[in-house]
Amino acid sequence: MTTDNTAVPKEKETEKTDLVCESLELAAAAAGDISAAIYADYFARCPGSEALMSHIDHIVRGKMLEEVFRLLMIQDYAGEEGYLNFEMRNHRLAYSVEAHMYANLLDAILATVRTAAADAWTPAFEAAWEKRLADLTAEISARVS
Repeated sequence: MTTDNTAVPKEKETEKTDLVCESLELAAAAAGDISAAIYADYFARCPGSEALMSHIDHIVRGKMLEEVFRLLMIQDYAGEEGYLNFEMRNHRLAYSVEAHMYANLLDAILATVRTAAADAWTPAFEAAWEKRLADLTAEISARVS
């Protein structure tokens, strides 16, 4: 039996995903519901988003974050094409969402999780988040250009 050393082992990708989940759990344990902090950071980074979302209550904002967290915790977007295509098109046409707003939201999520995790934050968490955000950003960018 031969081993292909050129392929990235699936367990390495799983490990990255698990680290993202683990860091979310740490943040929740340390800070509770971080959604208000995420949106405060997001609106500071992207002031136009606050006005754009002024009609959306905390319940809908929570549901939106739930979907982003779900997307951050999956390994393969192959089954998400229809969902992502619909959401990106809907955001653009119905709400005038601009491409940079997604990156600002993802950066706000990372910053908030990192801050909440505090001393428990590790370089491994950082690397896992960088990979996941790059993957999700690529999926989003393919649909908003």
